[in-house]
Amino acid sequence: MKYQDLNQLDVQNKTVFLRIDGNVPIANKKVLDSSRIQAHYTTINYLMDKGARTIIGTHIGRPKLPEASAKNNARSNRSDTDAQIIFKYLQKRYGNKILFSDSCVGEDVGRTIKNLRNGHLLLLQNLRYQKGEQSQKEGEKRDFAITLSSYFDIYVNDALSVCQNNDASIAYLPRFIKKTAIGLLLKKEIHLMEKLVNPVLPAAAFLGGFKVQDKIGVLQKLLKKSFDVFIGGAMRNPFLRFHKYPIGDSVLPSHYDELIYQMIEDFRDKIHIPFDVRVGRIENNGKKKISNLRYVDFLKKGKISAGEEALDNGPKTMSSYREIVKQKGFRTIFANGPFGFIEHRSFRSGTFQLARIFLENQHALRVYGGGDIIHGFNLFSRYFHKDITELGERCYAGNGVLQFIANDGDLPGLRALSLK
Repeated sequence: MKYQDLNQLDVQNKTVFLRIDGNVPIANKKVLDSSRIQAHYTTINYLMDKGARTIIGTHIGRPKLPEASAKNNARSNRSDTDAQIIFKYLQKRYGNKILFSDSCVGEDVGRTIKNLRNGHLLLLQNLRYQKGEQSQKEGEKRDFAITLSSYFDIYVNDALSVCQNNDASIAYLPRFIKKTAIGLLLKKEIHLMEKLVNPVLPAAAFLGGFKVQDKIGVLQKLLKKSFDVFIGGAMRNPFLRFHKYPIGDSVLPSHYDELIYQMIEDFRDKIHIPFDVRVGRIENNGKKKISNLRYVDFLKKGKISAGEEALDNGPKTMSSYREIVKQKGFRTIFANGPFGFIEHRSFRSGTFQLARIFLENQHALRVYGGGDIIHGFNLFSRYFHKDITELGERCYAGNGVLQFIANDGDLPGLRALSLK
């Protein structure tokens, strides 16, 4: 697909809707990791410098909206999904050049937009507070998109991470605005993803994280593209079970046994799985507390007991992965999802060793994506005083990275922006 670049449009004196991804980790109304927001600064600054009136839209979390009184209900239950939290963060950078609207549509919003000065910003309230944003009814999505479109001259999407969604502000709104473009960050992310869809071989993919069901299809696609795939995170569990390793109460998705069997039959030499792990027992008593921290080596008849979970790849596995990478001389290296439960410092070693693999292979195109692995690599950079830029290219798209690869770039948000 082909897209209009932002720098091909005249945005001076124009009202521009900029769809970003402000869905960052938030606790107690504070932004915990701002790197995804900061990634949009290049596009935001460009629009400000060119004299556009920029209206920023984002979603935060998954607020539950009943059919009736959706907005009022959201307001009473929105502690960490309120876009005003993002506004307060952005205000530290942009000062009085950014305003906030507690609504997305309505007379007050229209009046504020009309009076917005050139080069200034307006952040709208969480788009998902509007019932039409994620409605299951086509008409409601369309109506919300049409109303929203009446405020703007130009639509710009700047986040690959949202392009997999069929939300009104992503897949519908561009249809009702004559001029659309991809932002500077999205352009960079698409360029990186295209290099993964058509990789320079040999290529390696490191797949971790928790949502196994989101990665199984991508794993198949990567294997068919001749990637070697190295497994970590909860992705390891169905493979460990296939090899009859005792995995205790490790998180295990159902209905994938036959698929795992077929992949191993077809790509046995391309799939690399852990043979030692760090385990623990997660106790939920208001806070996640972990007991029974210990090491299990499956090759020495070790086993994970009932109530325990595999929470990180072990040192022998990561040493083996590192040696395979060295021997094969990969030209393309991709990682999505951390290799361990990085919220707990005892289970960060696998992810840190993965970061070290990225650091040691400067000759290769190295791309890593997803909020948790970005957080893990940031921790590695701080703890070991390494320049984060030396670890490769980061992509903030998270699951969007996987969906781009699985669908060869055909995502609802990108389809809506493509030039006919």
